[in-house]
Amino acid sequence: MATVSASNIEINVVSLADVELSKLEDLFDEQCEEWLSLLRWDYSGPSHLIRDVARQRELTGFAATVGRDVIGLAFYVVEGSRCSIGDIYVSSEWRGTGVDRRLALAVLEYIETVPGVRRIESQCLSIGTNGAAELFTQRGFEQFHRLYMSIDLNSPPSPKQRSDSIDSLKMKPRDVSIKPWSDADFSRAAQAIHASYVGEPDGLINGQYRTEQGCAELMSILTDTLWCGKFLPEKSLVVVGRSGNLAGVLIASRIAHHAAHIGQISIVPAFQGLGLGRRLIDRTVAGFRQSGFDCVSLAVTKENSRALRLYESCGFQVAHSFPVFFHEW
Repeated sequence: MATVSASNIEINVVSLADVELSKLEDLFDEQCEEWLSLLRWDYSGPSHLIRDVARQRELTGFAATVGRDVIGLAFYVVEGSRCSIGDIYVSSEWRGTGVDRRLALAVLEYIETVPGVRRIESQCLSIGTNGAAELFTQRGFEQFHRLYMSIDLNSPPSPKQRSDSIDSLKMKPRDVSIKPWSDADFSRAAQAIHASYVGEPDGLINGQYRTEQGCAELMSILTDTLWCGKFLPEKSLVVVGRSGNLAGVLIASRIAHHAAHIGQISIVPAFQGLGLGRRLIDRTVAGFRQSGFDCVSLAVTKENSRALRLYESCGFQVAHSFPVFFHEW
């Protein structure tokens, strides 16, 4: 759809609490359709959670309107000293007109008035928000790049992928085993995730990776909510050492009828470089292929070059890219 001309059209930015809910629903519907088309992700579950909060007039943020129509929104959550921007979404025909920048500016100007906030993160998977990205950069935010990658399970692995997989199976580190996920693994998985992100770019981007408690909160999101799809414990795996400590974890979910997602994969530093990450991925991808899934996706920070090379060698290809930001003072 072509971008409209914003000249001579009055665009207003107002509180989400002041917009007509039925018009907000239209924007949410468009977002769900776009996610399914672009990412093969059925976003209706998370979208309905957000809509429920909006219906209760408790969704904090701003909307861009033209007349009675809602053409964009941005919402955020403040938790203690941390503000997380949950989403910035603009209707496709209004992209490139500065609407996303105005929404981001409204959020930042409001957060500046909130006592105690010392960190702002924008990690949402965004589409066409170049104006907001430019604003964040101008405001001194640190920028990283996220890649949404997927692998088509209806296509056979390339000869190189098969060779790499065979090589990884030959690498059997002593004193470790790969086992199916158990609820009893939750706490140890949070510890493993925390250890794996020390000194890594993602530890800068997402403040929750900095503590075991924060990683436990992320695990709860992955396993107890629909934000990253429906958790599939039967497809999730852990790497267990002889001592009983977890050396690695992979959390898998269903994001659409025949589409899967790897929401988390972590190997603790002492066990990195042994081929365990590849073994987890190969086993998970093979399991989804056997179960009749069409694709598996994941997201990786581009600056994490080691992980990116691994995913590329496993056959994942970039389907979408988007910037993420953080700023603290």
